[in-house]
Amino acid sequence: MNRFKAMAAIAALWVMAAAGTAVWAQGADQDLCVDACEQAKARCVATCGAHDNPVECEESCQETAQACTRQCR
Repeated sequence: MNRFKAMAAIAALWVMAAAGTAVWAQGADQDLCVDACEQAKARCVATCGAHDNPVECEESCQETAQACTRQCR
């Protein structure tokens, strides 16, 4: 019976470790996604000086970045 409990405990630890790794990886992927959205926003804002209405352009960049970030979650 002790051997069974030990094996069950080891199996539970492996499951918890795998779940923890999956959650960590998901968080890392989400961070990469958000970073990509911020970089795209910066590129977008950098082009706004050439637009007729730079303020409206920057607002559009911000809205697009927010939508992008929501997709990361």
